Amino acid sequence: MGGLMAGWWRTNRLALPAAIVLIPLTFGALTWNEWNEAYGPSSHPVRIVDDGETVHAAGATWGPARGGELKDVTGLDVPRGAIVLAAGVPVAPDDEGVGCDWPVLIEQGTGRQWEPMRTEIGLDFDPTEPESCSTSDVEPYELILPYVIPEDATGPFWVEIAAGDGYATVMRFPIER
Repeated sequence: MGGLMAGWWRTNRLALPAAIVLIPLTFGALTWNEWNEAYGPSSHPVRIVDDGETVHAAGATWGPARGGELKDVTGLDVPRGAIVLAAGVPVAPDDEGVGCDWPVLIEQGTGRQWEPMRTEIGLDFDPTEPESCSTSDVEPYELILPYVIPEDATGPFWVEIAAGDGYATVMRFPIER
């Protein structure tokens, strides 16, 4: 029996140290890949756009953003204790369309974030009122972004849009409640 075990160790003398090294490296690489995907590199600068201003970035002209609370929410499925804050951001692509991640609403004082909730509150999809950018749209359009936020969210807010290759260009447009 001892000879069989010694033979097994001898046969696997290269594979075992390789496994001891490669298993933690594989785990580390997978963890890093997921972490980087979730949190992204911190090297992307955030461009704060002044109220009423436009910015040229990621192959398009963005803004000026406009927004405010929807007072009449009749027919919409809005939870008790919540309001709908709508934002509009004009996008004028250059020669080609531009892609962007889902624009998020950020409360400046607290950092709380919300995503657009068009279909969740009962608004049908409308291709003339997109919620995200499309690389196939080369004509100017406006992002229409309804956010459901708690009544205690007082603002001021930013609409944050990450656009371009790898969403490396991050812009924040101010809006008020």
